[in-house]
Amino acid sequence: MEGFLTKVPRRWIGALLGLLFALLIIWLGFWRMVFVLLCVGLGYFIGQQFDGDQTLEQIFQRLFPSR
Repeated sequence: MEGFLTKVPRRWIGALLGLLFALLIIWLGFWRMVFVLLCVGLGYFIGQQFDGDQTLEQIFQRLFPSR
């Protein structure tokens, strides 16, 4: 049993994420939880773009390319 958490950390991360989703559904309801997850995903995406040392203009050009 020693070192069990370190041998299979992804299983525990998955279990904790499952618990988090269940609590969000109970607390917020399904559609509100979906909205929260979309906002988190969008925030993560925007943060990832800014971490790439891109200018705001480059980010907008990448998101909305001219045709």
